[in-house]
Amino acid sequence: MAPLGKIGRDYFQNTSWLNVSDPISSSGFSGAPLSGSKGGRMAFDPLTLGLGAAGIGASLFGAIGANQTRANISQAQLAAAADQLKWQTMLARDTAKGQMGSEIASRVAQGTWMPDIEFGRQKEAAMFAAGPLAERQLALETEAKRREFGLAGSAEARELRQRENRDALKRALAEREAGMAGMFGRRAPVDVGTLFV
Repeated sequence: MAPLGKIGRDYFQNTSWLNVSDPISSSGFSGAPLSGSKGGRMAFDPLTLGLGAAGIGASLFGAIGANQTRANISQAQLAAAADQLKWQTMLARDTAKGQMGSEIASRVAQGTWMPDIEFGRQKEAAMFAAGPLAERQLALETEAKRREFGLAGSAEARELRQRENRDALKRALAEREAGMAGMFGRRAPVDVGTLFV
């Protein structure tokens, strides 16, 4: 079997484009043994290659894990959206059922017991209007008439009526005297206070 350095040189004869150098020596991928090393170790020993392979594997597993995590998150979001849609549908259905039940109850009430209650209220209102309310109104009207009659019979009311009658008599006499004065001349004034009013 050919040494690894020979295989590297045979397969990579023109390596000027690689320009990758080892941090310890400047041999790069040439496959030449490191200077001053025992046993002719190459720039990439098995430990370094193993760690590199392990890093690549960890990266691959990390990428697979990240993809799985994203997939899990997407699945959880889809499940949450499905649950929300389910609950909204159930809520809308329950709301529609509640409205339907309310309409049915309203129709039943309007057709059965609500007219009875309304009739009872109207009956109580009519009984109150014919009973205590009518008595109270009659008492108030009677009191008003009594006061009006008492006020009409007072001395001040009589004096006011007599004054109004005298003024009306004066006006009537003045109109009559004006018509007579045109035909017969003026007459002596009449004292209205002496007349019975």
